[in-house]
Amino acid sequence: MSTDTPQEPRPREGRPPRTTAERWTLAVSSLLIALVVGVVVASWVSGPGGPPVLVASATGEVVEGGGAYRVPFEVRNDGGETADQVQVVASLEIDGEVVGEGEQSFPFLSGGETESGEFLFEDDPTTGTLTIEVASYATP
Repeated sequence: MSTDTPQEPRPREGRPPRTTAERWTLAVSSLLIALVVGVVVASWVSGPGGPPVLVASATGEVVEGGGAYRVPFEVRNDGGETADQVQVVASLEIDGEVVGEGEQSFPFLSGGETESGEFLFEDDPTTGTLTIEVASYATP
């Protein structure tokens, strides 16, 4: 003889049913994991944000000390891709004559990264024209 009465789901043997707190914890944890996976997939699909865009500039005050004038600078990568072997050069021109030059090298700059350094000159950079620029970089 068969009966058409629906059967109630039986609780797992030996374990009580989940509490409301356990269900909420499971739901929130699952949501967080899905969110993290979504962000990783989205960043992977979108890829880097374009080629390196390197900008070098003087930052801060010129400081005299130790027999030299120190010019702080920073170089940043406003692009998305990494730049390798970044070369930053500076030249100081006073009265139409180049009186000082310098070069700094950075192993790499990732997209959005900023590095800083100092150029040293024997002559006061505030009395002339100081140029700081990125001379070259390599693609990884």
